[in-house]
Amino acid sequence: MKETELLFDLLKKGVSPVQAVRACKERLESAGFLELPYDEPWKLQKNGRYYVNHHDTTLFAFTVGEGWQETKTPQIRMAAAHTDFPCLRIKPSADVTACGYAQINVEVYGGAILNTWLDRPLGIAGRVAVRTQDAFAPKIVEFVSEKNLLTIPNLAIHMNREVNDKASFNKQVDMLPLLGGAAEEGVLKKLVAAELQVAEEQILGSDLFLCIREKAAVWGCNEEFISSGRLDDQQCVFGILKGFLNAHCARSINVAAFFDNEEVGSGTKQGAASTFLYDVLHRIAQNVCPGDEDFHRAVASSFMFSADN
Repeated sequence: MKETELLFDLLKKGVSPVQAVRACKERLESAGFLELPYDEPWKLQKNGRYYVNHHDTTLFAFTVGEGWQETKTPQIRMAAAHTDFPCLRIKPSADVTACGYAQINVEVYGGAILNTWLDRPLGIAGRVAVRTQDAFAPKIVEFVSEKNLLTIPNLAIHMNREVNDKASFNKQVDMLPLLGGAAEEGVLKKLVAAELQVAEEQILGSDLFLCIREKAAVWGCNEEFISSGRLDDQQCVFGILKGFLNAHCARSINVAAFFDNEEVGSGTKQGAASTFLYDVLHRIAQNVCPGDEDFHRAVASSFMFSADN
């Protein structure tokens, strides 16, 4: 596939951080990478190709160079981006009715440009926790709506005469998407349960986002531009993944790191401000080094490139 087609494939699939990670996993596995469960022992090998999926929204992939231990100064080469993007996140108690219409209660996630979300077909994507017989191990199921479900309509101009002069939005009023023409209690939960073919009472919780359903497009007289939602930051995820898969360096450990929650401060358990980066690098070093001394030397002589669109 050409680079543009591969990028558009990621943009199409990556309708939430969960689906973005899955799309990256598919490319890694097709390139021969093995998944490492985080709660099991690791036994890394030289020339090994591995990835770690952290809570389904953060992903680390790495390769262990065959000559890493032979170098005088061990090195780690890393590039990082983030899987989340500015959008509208669905609140836990999401059903809202207004003037007989069904709406969805949302909050702004990250630095969204609000007016770009108006008057366009929207879907829902993310994940849902489904009850199982083990209360401590619910089943986490991915969810992507297969049709246009919502829109956030602009007011007609005679109801907002200043729309072309100064547009401002009340995030808790103006940004609530329209879901249906007849108010119905629990309509969103009914819809999700029907799509997943589970009973409503089996749904324990969800982590769902609105997503733009329009496809990425090439445009311009010389086809030199692209337009798409989710370019921040999936364009950087794509570029790093492409470079990482094409790279070969026997003298280092090469790492591609894709974090979640950059848009809201990175302070979650799967964010860049957590201990996850240190923990993964330390576990890699423990597998390929005789002791902590080499790990600290490696960190001191390493290089990290952070990409954000």
